[in-house]
Amino acid sequence: MSDILRLLARSTSVSKATAPQKPKQSASPTPVAEVKLTTAARRREQKRRAAANAANGLSGTPITLLAAPPQVSESQVIKNSTEEKKKSKKRKRDEVEIVDTTVSTSNGPATLGPVEARSLLKQHKLKYTILATLGSRKELLKAAHSQDREDEAECGNATSKKVKTKKDKKSKEGKEKGKGKGKDEREVGDNNTEAVAPKASASSKLDQIFPTPIQTFEELRTNYNISKRLYENVMAQKFTTPTEVQMGSLPLLLDGTRHLVPGLEECDVDLMTIAPTGSGKTLAYAIPAIDHLIRTKHEEGDSYEKGIRVIVLSPTRELADQIVNEFRKLLLGTGIKVVGMKKTLIPKERRRARETSDHEEESEDDDSESSDECDSEEDGGSDAETVNGAVARSRKGIAVKSEIIVATPLLLLHAIELCPDLFPVSKVSRVIFDEADVLLDDLFISQTTSIISHLTSPSLSFSFWSATMPSNSETLATKLISSHPSAVSGNKTRKLVRLIAGIKDSSLPTIRQTITYTASERGKLTALRQLFSSSLKTPCLIFLQTIPRAQALHAEIMYDLPTPNRIAVLHSNLSEAARSKVMDSFRAGEIWVLITTDLLSRGVDFRGVNLVINYDIPTSVASYIHRVGRTGRAGREGGMAITYYTEEDVKYVRGIVGVMEKSGGAEGLQKWMLDSLPKTTKEEKKELKKKGVKERRAGAGADNKKSRISTKSGYDRKIEMRRRAAVDVSKKRMIKGNEDSDDDGDSESEWEGFE
Repeated sequence: MSDILRLLARSTSVSKATAPQKPKQSASPTPVAEVKLTTAARRREQKRRAAANAANGLSGTPITLLAAPPQVSESQVIKNSTEEKKKSKKRKRDEVEIVDTTVSTSNGPATLGPVEARSLLKQHKLKYTILATLGSRKELLKAAHSQDREDEAECGNATSKKVKTKKDKKSKEGKEKGKGKGKDEREVGDNNTEAVAPKASASSKLDQIFPTPIQTFEELRTNYNISKRLYENVMAQKFTTPTEVQMGSLPLLLDGTRHLVPGLEECDVDLMTIAPTGSGKTLAYAIPAIDHLIRTKHEEGDSYEKGIRVIVLSPTRELADQIVNEFRKLLLGTGIKVVGMKKTLIPKERRRARETSDHEEESEDDDSESSDECDSEEDGGSDAETVNGAVARSRKGIAVKSEIIVATPLLLLHAIELCPDLFPVSKVSRVIFDEADVLLDDLFISQTTSIISHLTSPSLSFSFWSATMPSNSETLATKLISSHPSAVSGNKTRKLVRLIAGIKDSSLPTIRQTITYTASERGKLTALRQLFSSSLKTPCLIFLQTIPRAQALHAEIMYDLPTPNRIAVLHSNLSEAARSKVMDSFRAGEIWVLITTDLLSRGVDFRGVNLVINYDIPTSVASYIHRVGRTGRAGREGGMAITYYTEEDVKYVRGIVGVMEKSGGAEGLQKWMLDSLPKTTKEEKKELKKKGVKERRAGAGADNKKSRISTKSGYDRKIEMRRRAAVDVSKKRMIKGNEDSDDDGDSESEWEGFE
């Protein structure tokens, strides 16, 4: 009953408003037009319709009003239409955002704009420069023509703009100074602008690029789509945020994202990275190499074969072992294996043939390879088992089934030349040079080029990593890439990109650096003992120029610490087992002070070292940077470096002081030192780098008083030498007397037979 009353009341109210005509309005093709009518026009229309309904007798028929829609006011209609438009716009915007998110996730990271990218790179002190554009002649010509067109277009726009601004400026000056003079200046300015603008535009376009760096390790998974297992291994190392070198290098090295970098579209990229010591370069090249192997394994599927696909070269055996350990942490559960090249992987028969034919090269290789032990953590296919003096070959006929091999140059070259069947390198797609400036130096360049000549993969890529990179090393790297068949016969152009993280050829600003004048060798030893008794921060590394001087200093100060057996010496004349024992003891904290040569100056990671002492001045600026870099690793603050120099070292100090000033971590350094110190000639630098300071070379310390490491006076030394000589003479007499007594005993025993 209530429903009927409600319907009757509704019909009565609607009939008063002449709502029966509403269905006809809904059937009209343009119902929105009525909403736009003015209030007066609507009232006139309602009166007209009411008169027409009264003439037809429809005013008293409420039954037809049951299906009519309710009365909607003008404001309500306008409000509903506005809300509907907002909802449709929001729906379209959400759909666009979903599409953009899907594209960025599937095709790679979203790139920032040029202004934002430049600001971010400047904030983190990252600079990218294209050193060379390489490739086949056809591709280079094609790229050059397209580049010239772009440069001409940009130069034309820039020239026109500069000409206009120049004319406006000169016209104002002409009004002030005179018409004739202003006109002449405008003409000269126009000619200069046309001559200079193309060069400036071309250089800025060709040389520098501005990629978007990564800012968190989570982007490796979300934006770059690396392997889930690899990402978990990276996060398991508890790295908080990527360092500058990792932020800048990973976007260029990870597969599938180079085409998004402006300036590198449809190009193969070779990277040269220069970053301070302890900045995380190993992780920066390990992640892309492992990700590349995982993708290759997934793409090849069942046809994938084990074998060497990535080569990492390092100058010393200690650094190679460290790199292997870092790779193993990232390879857990990925199915990819890494192996450190060992001498025992080469069959003994072939080794003996090599040793007899080239004994000199083998003696040099003793400093960087192991001859006693194999790595126990390698997989079954990576170690070669020795059976009856020969290496047992695997089913596939190779000695190393690991995809990544880390080696010193000479040892790997011997393996490739002596055993091409056991060490096939035709599938190697990436070569990584750690401490590249040393590997491209005179000592290793012939071995490095010989290894590269054996690599025949058409998709071979190169990456160079170091804290210091002189210009001649950059030139050698460019020649090395351009002469390789992969660059000459490739279908794409190749670009060698140099990345500088921080300030080139400088040490970390977190390291406090001091330089002390000691006048003589006695002054050095006195200053060192004073440091031991006052403010020694352990663990401590002490670097010397030669092995005899390191041994002499160890013999002089081995008992200067209150706790015995806390000072040790490490050099290349020690056996591999002895070197490993010293390294393990130093890392474990059992040894507080380690005396060494430049053997440990490069790459070796001692995260807890608090003090580095350059007892002998480094042989080059690069050597100083690498020595000092043994402290302050991974952004750790509190590291300190002390350099002693004598009267003979004054002419070599200027370069070191320049590095200290550039890094900003020097203490007590005054400007007058740079102005008053003598400049070193190129010949002196070369001689210092090859042979060291003349007074401290090998063999000079025995007779040269200036280079002797001792605080004893000449009188005391003579007495000590006489005592030693007397002891030696007495020992000889005792030995001779024993021999004579033995002879007498023998003769007596023989004569006892006579009666």
